Amino acid sequence: MKHYFLINPAAGKGKLYRRLDGEIRTFCEGQGVDYEVYYTKGAGDAEDYIRRTCHKNSGELRFYACGGDGTLNEAANGAAGYPNAAVGVIPTGTGNDFVRNFTCRERFFDMGAQIGGRVAGLDLIEYNQRYATTTLNSGFDAEVVKTVLRIKRYPVVPVKAAYFIGALVQLISKPGVKMRVAIDGGEIQEKDLLLVCIGNSAYCGGGFHSGPHAGVADGELDVCFIKNVSRLTFLSLLGSYKDGTYLQRRGIDKIAEYVKCHSLDIDFGEPRSISVDGELVESDRLSVRIKPGALRFCLPAGCEAIEPLPYLP
Repeated sequence: MKHYFLINPAAGKGKLYRRLDGEIRTFCEGQGVDYEVYYTKGAGDAEDYIRRTCHKNSGELRFYACGGDGTLNEAANGAAGYPNAAVGVIPTGTGNDFVRNFTCRERFFDMGAQIGGRVAGLDLIEYNQRYATTTLNSGFDAEVVKTVLRIKRYPVVPVKAAYFIGALVQLISKPGVKMRVAIDGGEIQEKDLLLVCIGNSAYCGGGFHSGPHAGVADGELDVCFIKNVSRLTFLSLLGSYKDGTYLQRRGIDKIAEYVKCHSLDIDFGEPRSISVDGELVESDRLSVRIKPGALRFCLPAGCEAIEPLPYLP
């Protein structure tokens, strides 16, 4: 078995990668682990590197995305279709939402726990012939990500402040999103929304607990539609949307709709910004499916996926 550490030097504003590099080399050389460290050179490079490596090697391979949710997304797409490849993550990014779905998150930074961990079958979101590990968002959430990506260019702004500023800016501009949507192949519905969040993960946007009933191994999509309500109404919802209690509010059915399903087909009618695992793409349509157990994930020793809260529609 060979272990590959793909370090994104730009992740988390580049604050951790030098120390991480040293920890990886010290542990692996001390324990006689067959390993390689690779520094990614830009968007798409991690995905390409994994594909090239898998194409040339038939043995058991483990790839650790040392970055944020975007780096993990590239690793998952690169390893897709290779049964000898498994993907892990050492979360050094900005949001790191995927690892919030597990117990004992500090063990993702423990080299012994990483190397000694097991491979678990987790779900993937398939969308437009690609994969996502965490969430797809459009509307308010995606516009927040767009603002955060601009703010991240300035290293003096802390990560949490970047998300707060992004949310404040978009609350003022209040972007909406109109769509035609079919859930599990059902009839087409017209929706006028503030945001839509399609989740495999229970978290998005740097810790917003948008999918309180989502689990990364439950074989279902968790979809939250927030209606195009007033700024004041949405502002009153924001705190509970962040901590995952918004569905318990009185009168929530007038503000939000929460659905668990297996497929979703969306027509926006025009190109829209879509946040995919915290990175932006543009599309006028989304064809989304859940792929149970499709991600061979390197789960650190001592970590387990958190069981989602029971869902009663």
